[in-house]
Amino acid sequence: MSKILFLVNHDVVIYNFRLELVEQLIESGHQVVISSPYGDRIEDLKALGCEYYDMYMTRHGMNPIKELSLISAYKKLLYKVKPDIVFSYTIKPNIYGAIACRKYHVPCVANITGLGTAVEYGGITQKIAILLYRYAFTEVQRVFFQNDENRQFFAKHRIAVEKHAL
Repeated sequence: MSKILFLVNHDVVIYNFRLELVEQLIESGHQVVISSPYGDRIEDLKALGCEYYDMYMTRHGMNPIKELSLISAYKKLLYKVKPDIVFSYTIKPNIYGAIACRKYHVPCVANITGLGTAVEYGGITQKIAILLYRYAFTEVQRVFFQNDENRQFFAKHRIAVEKHAL
């Protein structure tokens, strides 16, 4: 039985938008582990058979100390859980989760459901996000996009180009 770790920034991301995937994985005999800040849907996910690890993060903050702390927390989580593969959603779990996966050579599949405000509005924040994505995604297995506009943005900025799937 393989162990699949989901990294998300909010319990609603997994429960409202990926519940069928989680149910299918459990039904197929996989062990599903979810890491997210605690929320209303966590108990429902645990009732399905998911293992849960609380992960503190500021969803919109950009304090470098807190961001480095999140990368460290993901590395500790990977060491403890020892997943066979990681699926990540949203910008911080995608970038910081992929960085953590590199350390332990864990396959990572990133899911881009939108670019987020850090990337959409240009400026220095966008430049930093692009650099972080390039660094983090050098060893990612696959990057799934929900729309072609986001995929084109990643292609234009040479981020994991040969690993894209729509």
